Amino acid sequence: MSTSANGWNEGIFYVGSYGEKKDATIHVCKINKETGALSIVQRVNGVENASFLALHPDGKRLYAAKEIEASNGVAGGEVVAIAIQTDSGLLGEVTSLASTVGAHPCYISVNEAGTALYAANYTGGSISLHPLTADGELEAASAVMQHECEPGPVADRQEKPHAHCVSPVPGTPYVCAVDLGMDAVVTYRQEGRTLVKTDETAFFRGAGPRHIAYHPSLNVAYVANELASSVTLLRIDRNAGVLRVEHTYSTLPEGYEGYNDSADIHVSADGRYLYSSNRGHNSIAVFAISPESGELSPIQHISCGGELPRNFGITPDGAYVLAANGKTNNIAVFRRDQEQGTLSPTGHELELNIPVCIRFGL
Repeated sequence: MSTSANGWNEGIFYVGSYGEKKDATIHVCKINKETGALSIVQRVNGVENASFLALHPDGKRLYAAKEIEASNGVAGGEVVAIAIQTDSGLLGEVTSLASTVGAHPCYISVNEAGTALYAANYTGGSISLHPLTADGELEAASAVMQHECEPGPVADRQEKPHAHCVSPVPGTPYVCAVDLGMDAVVTYRQEGRTLVKTDETAFFRGAGPRHIAYHPSLNVAYVANELASSVTLLRIDRNAGVLRVEHTYSTLPEGYEGYNDSADIHVSADGRYLYSSNRGHNSIAVFAISPESGELSPIQHISCGGELPRNFGITPDGAYVLAANGKTNNIAVFRRDQEQGTLSPTGHELELNIPVCIRFGL
């Protein structure tokens, strides 16, 4: 349970973006829940290339990945912890920092207990486990799992492993690492301060899996395949930590032949709808989810309100979707029909330099 008094209750959300240390790369923003209008309430400098964000479950820390190759002459990117002022949702000082022991971390997540943070190092092709103190502070990596693979069919993207996402499976000790270079999801069991591999689920060659999202009640997960512009449905054995590929669905409308790669993916809190973003087609694909099987049926493709929607988010109340369009430097706001699952533009947007990650206050 969050102790934050002015997080999502006041419409607070956090945006990470690319930029140098002198730039404001993290923004504290606010949405008017009645209209969908957005505003910036704080700009934070000093966190270079803040490409991905995560929150501690107590709402007192925001974590940011610094997507860099090395720091202070030491190879590897970094993750930082930043204090959240619980009376306002504003950010304070960086309170701790740790190397991810791998280049260009592009994704971070925190487990439900708030005892561990995980980082995916894209260029490094590895994932790292960072224990968290009782106060949510970062400790040095206690485990680093290096992926290995032969080159894949997309030569310029799959020349080696590229860990693109690492996310704990809710309600289990398992953690899934999605690797674009391997065309696979690697599953680990966390045992104290270590990770033990339990499964490696192969995708079709050239899929380029990127991000994973879990269904809130069914034993299924969905993976956005960047290179193949598709979503793959997987069955989860929550006892054994094993995934099984079932079906793959295109994220593009029939007849589209232009360039595209898929990016982010989210499932609505009620488990009825799935959303995935397309970069190139510049859209959000909407699918209905079968309540029995978890299978998908496409129901909408809507313009993302800009170009290159690397990341987007569904507000905690389910009323809006915010699309972070990195190339056009804007966040577009869509009203979400919670019964039908469809999106419609509100006309509201926020100008912000290279927004690439949205996380909502607790």
